[in-house]
Amino acid sequence: MTRPVVAVLLDADDTLYDTRAAMHAAGAVAAAAAWPGADPRRLALAGVRFRDDPADHFGAYTRGEIEFEEMRRRRVADLAAWLGEETAGRSGAFDERYEPAFISALRAFPDVRPEVERLRSAGVVVGVLTNSSTRYTDAKMRAAGLVGLFDVVCTRDTLGVGKPDARAFHEACRRLGADPGATLHVGDEVVNDPLGARDAGLAAAWLVRDGRPDDGGLRLLAGRDVPVVTSLADLATLVPGGPPRFGVDEVGR
Repeated sequence: MTRPVVAVLLDADDTLYDTRAAMHAAGAVAAAAAWPGADPRRLALAGVRFRDDPADHFGAYTRGEIEFEEMRRRRVADLAAWLGEETAGRSGAFDERYEPAFISALRAFPDVRPEVERLRSAGVVVGVLTNSSTRYTDAKMRAAGLVGLFDVVCTRDTLGVGKPDARAFHEACRRLGADPGATLHVGDEVVNDPLGARDAGLAAAWLVRDGRPDDGGLRLLAGRDVPVVTSLADLATLVPGGPPRFGVDEVGR
């Protein structure tokens, strides 16, 4: 017998709100303020470079190796080096401009509130599991107009571990009051979200908002029973209205 899904756990960045676009815009603004003499062509791409984080400092933060502030400091230092500029005395200028620019640019995706409200009206509890910090997630939720929409919001620092560690998924489920085997997780990053969720015993869906799943991600998920969705509205086909009948064993079949 399949088990009905009683809870949905959502990723936050680029699932609930357009973090990528906001980081691209804010990074360019902040870099221009911190290093006005840098190459204009590189300054225009500074937000893209900052978000790409080629040294994976955010991954180190997720794994608990460094704290949020150190992660941010390292990313700014890497950006300065890429621009051919000094970090000393300028990281403060970057942070001062970045935060308000980012918050001002952040927008929730239009499918979020209607789908969460639909799920909750169907008796499904809905939570958030993010690798970002509590302070930053609170600010993002306020900026996106999503405060109070979710039953539970779990961040990396509140849990002590981040995705794809199974402990993060299990503790988020515990706080939702749902068994992992009766929880559907939805997110956009293959390793952290659908792959991590499936390894932790949850059902999973891979959110690809531009509709173009990359081949590497598809290979990682091959045989894992993970459907690809292009909008949270697509969850209506997985967790229909009324008493949820989507069984974990049915994912992607």
